[in-house]
Amino acid sequence: MARISAVKAFIPIVLMSILLTACWDKTELNELALVSMVGVDSDRESGLKTIYYQIINPLSSVFSKGAPGDNEAPIYTYKIAGRSYGEMKSTIHKLLSRKLFVAHYRALIVSERAARQGIRDFVNYIEMQPNGRSSIPLLVADGPISRIMKTFTPLERVPSEAIDSKLKHLTSDSLLGGEHVKVRDFIERMQKSEAIVLPMIKETEKKTNSNSNQASTQIDANQNNLIIEGGAVFRDYRMVGKLNDTELIWYHLLSGDKGRHTKLFEVDGKRITMQMQLANMDWSAHWRNHKPVVTIHIDLELSTVYAIEYVPQSRNEVKQLENEVAQIIQDDLYAFYQKTKANGWELLKTKETVDRYLTKKNQAEKVIAMKDVEVMINVKARLLQIGSIRKTY
Repeated sequence: MARISAVKAFIPIVLMSILLTACWDKTELNELALVSMVGVDSDRESGLKTIYYQIINPLSSVFSKGAPGDNEAPIYTYKIAGRSYGEMKSTIHKLLSRKLFVAHYRALIVSERAARQGIRDFVNYIEMQPNGRSSIPLLVADGPISRIMKTFTPLERVPSEAIDSKLKHLTSDSLLGGEHVKVRDFIERMQKSEAIVLPMIKETEKKTNSNSNQASTQIDANQNNLIIEGGAVFRDYRMVGKLNDTELIWYHLLSGDKGRHTKLFEVDGKRITMQMQLANMDWSAHWRNHKPVVTIHIDLELSTVYAIEYVPQSRNEVKQLENEVAQIIQDDLYAFYQKTKANGWELLKTKETVDRYLTKKNQAEKVIAMKDVEVMINVKARLLQIGSIRKTY
């Protein structure tokens, strides 16, 4: 009787052990091709679409210190072309020997010609994938994308890590980068019929016959490298223009980004290096002569900690400096807005502001008057640090 009881007690344990067996459909890590970056190109004449996959080489000790050995590239770039993105997914393994794994890639780059043709189909393709990622940055190639996708980067051996790090530093340490450059930000702005600016990337001066080992031992980091410079303006999923670095500063400031940006100003005939940072930003809208007026109030914090050309010596000079720098920035911001308006780029979200602040009873009038919307920009600046003084003025 005791033996039967012991057998009955043992049966549940056996049944539970069956449930704890390993997965039948698991994939070993050494069977995966881990994608770190994706590039996209499109040729309208031939109708061919091209995807570049940068795949991490597990034999290169990517995550360890030191230079790679000969013939040991940290990543390999695979190129596949087809008439549709879905078709390429079925043919990639004619070239690739491992299962493609794209769940953790960190950057997406599209060629300029593909961007100007429109990337709605590719964005939709990403969104439909079960492991597609909309939280990665989207960049536009300023130059041949084939060369960008085959360029090594110093310090960070995997190019996607270098790009991701550069974007983060540009966002925090300057106004040349912004937070809203991810695929999801792009989709959101396109669905709202607004414009967005995405960073552009290009290769620096390139030496011929370079390989991974040569790139890692080259002392000149301005060669065989990637640089983020300028911005691509998108509207309705299509690239419609470019911004230079100076215009990027004003775009990101008007977008509410709070990077600390240092810039050389000429104030009252004197050149002075000023660091500026957005402290507060308010939007409002009202009617004037049956036209909507959007007002942008910007409060800036200034610092002269990097100034060696000129430092104000009195409170009056401080006040004059604040007013003149604020006026210079205000004029530049308004000139930038006039350019965006002339080009039909809705970069400042004026329509969204009008919809938010003006009453519903004026809805019909709003629709008629949106093309005549007027924008006013008011900038105030406070100098909080002078020279090398590290405390509030």
